Amino acid sequence: MSFLLTVAWRNLWRHKRRSLITATAMAVGVALCMATLAFNDGMFEAIFDVMIEQQLGHVQVHHPDYPKKRVMNDTLPAEILTRIDGEPGTVAAAPRLQGFALLGSETKSSGALLLGVDPEREPKVTPIGKRVVEGTFLPPGETGGIVLGLRLADELGVGLGDSVVAVTQASDGSLGNALYTVTGIVKTGSAQIDRSGAFVSVADLQDLLVLPDQLHNITILTDDATDIAPYAERLRADIASDTVEVQTWWEASPQSAQMMSMRDFSSVIVLGIVFGAAGLGILNTMMMSVFERTRELGVLKALGLRPTRMVGLILVESVLLASLAVSIGLALGGGLDAFLVLRGIDLSASAKEGISFSGVVLDPVIKGVVRWEGVAQVVGAVFFVSLASSLWPAIRAARLDPVESLRAE
Repeated sequence: MSFLLTVAWRNLWRHKRRSLITATAMAVGVALCMATLAFNDGMFEAIFDVMIEQQLGHVQVHHPDYPKKRVMNDTLPAEILTRIDGEPGTVAAAPRLQGFALLGSETKSSGALLLGVDPEREPKVTPIGKRVVEGTFLPPGETGGIVLGLRLADELGVGLGDSVVAVTQASDGSLGNALYTVTGIVKTGSAQIDRSGAFVSVADLQDLLVLPDQLHNITILTDDATDIAPYAERLRADIASDTVEVQTWWEASPQSAQMMSMRDFSSVIVLGIVFGAAGLGILNTMMMSVFERTRELGVLKALGLRPTRMVGLILVESVLLASLAVSIGLALGGGLDAFLVLRGIDLSASAKEGISFSGVVLDPVIKGVVRWEGVAQVVGAVFFVSLASSLWPAIRAARLDPVESLRAE
């Protein structure tokens, strides 16, 4: 093996310029792949934060018919919340009630989705309190307050301290109405909620809709995001019934799961494009190396070098070239990843209000997220492509006829 390493290393530097150009091209590919994957992971991490952490939670509990039909009377008893709190693995559980209403100010009105939440529990499940851009979120223990989505507040022309009236049809068929005071304005990152969402206390909404001690769903965060399915199974065994359904976030929202699966698909595309081009470069370099060293390889075969060792010689040379490229690429890619993680890419010039992606509004500054699995995939892809591309030149070298090779010029 030491013989193959020595000869391969010397052959690699016979044409320094060609070897350095090939290694540099591969290194740039490695660096760009690392940066692209980090940016891609950062974007999907932001999407996961808005769609899953802030809206769906890890696990949802609701009436089996409510997600499909949205019938107001398909509810859960509020007492089930206590049983969920006692389930091992529960970090936080937030009750929610929903209803559509017409909100009106002194001069304007607009349709809105009223979201009844527990002011004390909700911030433990979602970072809604941190999304308030004006005022404060609903104070725990107080009633009569309302937090409006940013665009809804603009539509109604109201600000902090202003009053809005809500009119809706209650669950018993009566006309419900209530007067609320604006305590805060929120920008959640969800286009729908920012445009038409309004948060009130769950107790206020229960009174408005005439649904005492009833909930539409309970959103749960577990202590381990990788242990969601087993947790859901345990909870399902404890509380599930004909009127109570337990679902993981990907079961509750298949479209969200499909969107998140695009991360791996896009990563494969990036790796395929970059290293497809790198493979052609390696193939060209190794083929030129074999053609230029035909007489030398013929001498080695005449001296008794076996075909398998000839293949090994070319493959070792390819691995050494890939190792050089990876070393340079990791240094360049590490610098790009550090910039993306610490500073990110500011797209505010073209998207001042954020980037809209399938109904999710992301912060215009996208920061990267580095996954060691992604870096390992890039490095593994380099060596795989290098070996695969050099296999054909290696086999050709092994099949050279010593006599004809010695005659070559």
